[in-house]
Parts: sequence; C-alpha cells; structure tokens
Amino acid sequence: MKQLIVVLSVITLGLAACTKKEETAAPAAPAAVESAAPAAAAVDPNKKADVEVAIGTEGDAMAFDKKEFEVKAGQTVKITFKNNASPGGLQHNLLVVKPGTEQAVANASIQAGNDKGWVPAGDANVLANTKLINAGETDSITFVAPAAGDYPYICTFPGHSMVMKGVMHVK
Repeated sequence: MKQLIVVLSVITLGLAACTKKEETAAPAAPAAVESAAPAAAAVDPNKKADVEVAIGTEGDAMAFDKKEFEVKAGQTVKITFKNNASPGGLQHNLLVVKPGTEQAVANASIQAGNDKGWVPAGDANVLANTKLINAGETDSITFVAPAAGDYPYICTFPGHSMVMKGVMHVK
C-alpha cells in the first residue's frame, strides 16, 4: 500500500509538473557525479571519447529517440543529449544508473527537487548525469564505462522515468 501511495504521488507530481511549463532557465546540475560510484569514473570532458553517442527526445513526446546502445567496459563514453521538444516544451535530463535502481533514483530525484535539476546529488546509484535542459538545449556527459552489464538511463523529471528510459549495454 505504501508503494502504491508513493507511485501515485510521483505520478501526480509528474502530471502537475508536465502541465506547468517552466519559463526560467534550467538549474545547473553537475555534469557527472564523480564520487557517486566507483564503477563509472568521470573524466576530463575535453578528452577525446572512445565512443560518442547522440541521444535526443522524440519531439514533444516523453521518450528518448535512442532506446539502447553498446559500449565496451573501460571505454571513455561521451553522451550528447538534446531536448528536441518544441519551444516552451517540457524539460528533461538523462541519468545513467546502476542496474535495478531506476525506481530508487526516480524517488530520490523527487526529494532533490527542481533546484537540483531533479538529480539526487551523491547518490551511489547514479553513474553519470546531464543537467536538466529546456527545449532546444543540449548537454553532454563524459565518463568511463563501468564493468560489463546493462545500465539503464532515465529522465528523472517527475513522472518521466516510467516511460523515458533506455539501456547502455556494456560488453
């Protein structure tokens, strides 16, 4: 019952947030959570990445245009995320998280709030994250791919994580 209440609260917050378009600039959030998890180390963003991946939103839909991609463990990965929503559209972010932690990170993002870009700072389940970006904006993150496994990526704007998701396959 407690989980149902939490889920309904998240959905309600998400729907309320989705009906109100932000007129202000997106708050800054760290480009990568360096101490969050030793499995994915942050790197100098000026270093040439071994793999570059472009991920955007599917226009105004709450969906990523790339549902999955593959990298090798230890490679330097650069993800460039673009919010392709129409002007004044929804804000989004992209967080790469440890397997099986999507809901915990989404719940923690609610506690972090809008001032932190819906990113739970210092959360060991977050391997890397973009900042919260407005329609038409782009942000990039560069990190070292962790050990082999399937690592989800989600948008943690309230209510989005249930549908805005994909998987980074690390071989």
